Amino acid sequence: MAKTTRITIETESLLVVHRAKTIVAWCPVCCVDVDAITLEGNGLGEDLPSTLLAEWLATGKLHSWSPEGCPAQICLASLLQCFESGSARRLPDPIRTFPKTGGEK
Repeated sequence: MAKTTRITIETESLLVVHRAKTIVAWCPVCCVDVDAITLEGNGLGEDLPSTLLAEWLATGKLHSWSPEGCPAQICLASLLQCFESGSARRLPDPIRTFPKTGGEK
């Protein structure tokens, strides 16, 4: 009789987007009101490479639209799905920072 071993690995990730304004907007791909962020500049910050963002936009995984006279908007639900996909595993490890203690000079 053969033995079977099942290994389950669970991971968690956290994405912090600085300087983003969250709004409720209509996502033309999801066809529903979603939480969205406005894109200022050319990316979502230093932690997300612009090449990965461009890849997600080109493949349609990341939902983005530009209302007339407003900055581009990104659907947060689609952004979360992009991070849950395998392509997010290519992101570099975050820079670890340690709190300062009172004894340091």
